[in-house]
Amino acid sequence: MEAAMAIEKSLNISFQEICNQLDVSEESLLEFLNNKSPLQCSSIAEEKTALFVIERYREHLDSLVKLNKRSVETWKTYNNFLMRVKDFLLNKYPELKINEFNEIILNEIISNSNQDDKKYSIRTINKYYAIMKSIFKFAYDMDYTNKDFRHKFTLEKTSLLPRYIKEDQITNIIETVEQFSKPYRCRAMIMFLLLSGCRVSEISNIKVKEFNMDDNLIYIYRGKGNKDRIIPMFPELKEEILIYLQKSGMSVWNPKCEGFLFARDEGTERRRNFPIRTIEHLVERIRNRIPELSYITVHSFRHTFAVYCLKIGIKEHHLTEILGHSDPKTTMTYTKLRGEDLRNEIINKFPYPFEILLNTISEDKNENNTGRTRDL
Repeated sequence: MEAAMAIEKSLNISFQEICNQLDVSEESLLEFLNNKSPLQCSSIAEEKTALFVIERYREHLDSLVKLNKRSVETWKTYNNFLMRVKDFLLNKYPELKINEFNEIILNEIISNSNQDDKKYSIRTINKYYAIMKSIFKFAYDMDYTNKDFRHKFTLEKTSLLPRYIKEDQITNIIETVEQFSKPYRCRAMIMFLLLSGCRVSEISNIKVKEFNMDDNLIYIYRGKGNKDRIIPMFPELKEEILIYLQKSGMSVWNPKCEGFLFARDEGTERRRNFPIRTIEHLVERIRNRIPELSYITVHSFRHTFAVYCLKIGIKEHHLTEILGHSDPKTTMTYTKLRGEDLRNEIINKFPYPFEILLNTISEDKNENNTGRTRDL
């Protein structure tokens, strides 16, 4: 009867009236209240620790990679961040419950892991927030928490306006890399980035046989989302890579070669590819040499490829396939030109001399005023 009295007190209504409204007997309702299962009475104190959930989530990611539902590169990005979160929690909040994990703790983790005191971009912060939202969805789906706490992490709105490289700047970049050690390799990597629109991970993993000289096609396997696609090969890129292969120990392109196109062990077998970080470092060296290009990243070359493809008239739906975008809306971001480009487009396509228009309006106005004077 204690349960019945508690209900009467909290609702200010008699237990008998409640039973009448529910159309159940008092005995049945009392039996239900006294025999409710532990799952129905789950409390926050029973929720799993953040460390437990993160470990289960990492195992979940491993299984997704094995099923080809996540790429190895995605796994690396997520796993690197999760290990930072795990180390932080072990040192500071080992018993923290998953429901107690919040934005303040996440920001503390991000700040503590920033050894160079560099300012993170909004996109980078959003990436970390998105990972945490994914973890909380997983925790809720697996009943590790009794609520969906994804709302704790709000992604910041950011402009997707691409920053691409101007033609004169491209010339400057090529001249700069030709001063580096192994200039033929540096130049080939930059040209590949610029003339293929490939992601850095795709360039790191592409094989010699996948750069098809006979059909003038580039085969991209295991791209983002483990998707495959085919890219048309520009003649300039073909010539560039043939020169690079000759200088790196492969005098004739071998369509059966399983080795990497960009290989640390130059020759005919080419078993050791260049990691992503090495290619990123190449672009960092360019930034250090050319201050006005301090904004560029490896991805800037992909942006540049996309913008110039649109400028020469390639249709958006074709560009979507070339870039390997899942959503055509992503490709649409490249149609947003910079301010000076919009200015040039208006001047070139609408060269109407506005001063003539203004003079015409002024003349008409003077004639009308003269006519009124005569009438008076």
